[in-house]
Amino acid sequence: METKRITEAKWSHGNTIPVRNVQALVESAAELTAEAIEQYIRPAMVDDKVALGDCDTESIPVIDLGKHLDAQSSQQEAARLKSACEEWGFFQVKNHGIPDTVLENMRNNLESFFRLPLNKKNEFAQLPGDLQGYGQAFVESKYQTLDWCDRLYLVTQPPHDREMRPWPTTPVNFRESIESYSSEVMKVTRSLMEIITKNLGTELDKIGDTFVSQALRMTYYPACPVAHDKVLGISPHSDISTLTLVWELNMVEGLQIKRQGVWMPIKPKPNALVVNVGDFLECLYVDIDKWEVPEH
Repeated sequence: METKRITEAKWSHGNTIPVRNVQALVESAAELTAEAIEQYIRPAMVDDKVALGDCDTESIPVIDLGKHLDAQSSQQEAARLKSACEEWGFFQVKNHGIPDTVLENMRNNLESFFRLPLNKKNEFAQLPGDLQGYGQAFVESKYQTLDWCDRLYLVTQPPHDREMRPWPTTPVNFRESIESYSSEVMKVTRSLMEIITKNLGTELDKIGDTFVSQALRMTYYPACPVAHDKVLGISPHSDISTLTLVWELNMVEGLQIKRQGVWMPIKPKPNALVVNVGDFLECLYVDIDKWEVPEH
């Protein structure tokens, strides 16, 4: 599940063509034919290299947010965060302070939502011209290659920007879980941005409008039983955000980043968040040339 911080969003002007539900396609063995998944098959990318067993995935920086509360360790950890942003554009955060109950409630409700019958999930589907809701986003042509996933996409912060129609009411306390999770993630983002702005030699209040907006993208990636090595859950991209925080609910090692021309798998750590430096934050740095914002 991804949480994005953005400076400007025109959520009501998306142009998405409705496409078939991937989860339903997988569950219908009779309809899971080569023709049915043809639009999801990606052309071979011969120039891409993938780091496999010899990749030291532990080298992905890990930031201990709890150490920033300790005067003796905060300066050293701030330097580690600065290096992670400049050298990787990607890191994991542990001891972030989000209560276990908030994460567990969110996990249970999200899993329950995706187990609902399709007609129930479609009660919260995207409407024409809107990116929010259940479905797929940014499908602009019947000829484009599609992502092998279904997602629920919501604008969550600030509260006055919310459109409540696509917020699921099933399970019954799902909206409450989204609210709690959204609020806690905003706290983590503020903590990170306070350190990052100090590293930039400025103050958070001076760039406050770069992270006050938030959107949640809750994504389900079913296994593809007939062409698992030819489909991708999400197309390679960089994020139009300040920070993107990713919470991997089931610890599956599906996320990869492209660094120095090589796709590297990320091994998620228990109870940690994966953080990606977005395009907006890259632009805040004075020496942009030293930044690397990886595709993922």
